[in-house]
This record gives sequence, C-alpha cells and structure tokens, in this order.
Amino acid sequence: MEASDLKQHPPFRVITFRDDQEVISEDVETEVAARTRFASAIDLCKTRDPVHAHRVVLQSGGETIEAWPQAGA
Repeated sequence: MEASDLKQHPPFRVITFRDDQEVISEDVETEVAARTRFASAIDLCKTRDPVHAHRVVLQSGGETIEAWPQAGA
C-alpha cells in the first residue's frame, strides 16, 4: 500500500515492514509529521501478531535517521 500525495521527492518517508516485506510507505513533508507517523506505526506494529517480524524506518533524503526496533533490541 502506498500513501503518497507528494509529487517530488519528499523530505521524509516512513516505511513499515512485515517479515522484511514493505507493506506501507508514507511520504511526509515535515519532520514533526514524520515523527508522529513513525511513532504511530510503531504503536500499530506492537499490537500485531508477534509471530511476524515488524520493522519501521524513518528516512530523510533517502537516509535512515531512525528505526524500530533498534539494532540489538
């Protein structure tokens, strides 16, 4: 599922994975909105079936600036 209304390269992107498959990718214009969506995606993943591996990545300019779960967690 792709949730994007931005036509150019967005400053931020929140990507949610399930079992290493991308399931949701959201383009976000502001850091505040990106961090809010990142936190919301984490909360949603925490309620999902623990049999599957869930991961959320926050990117800016194509670089990962935050990820959940953190490496080693």
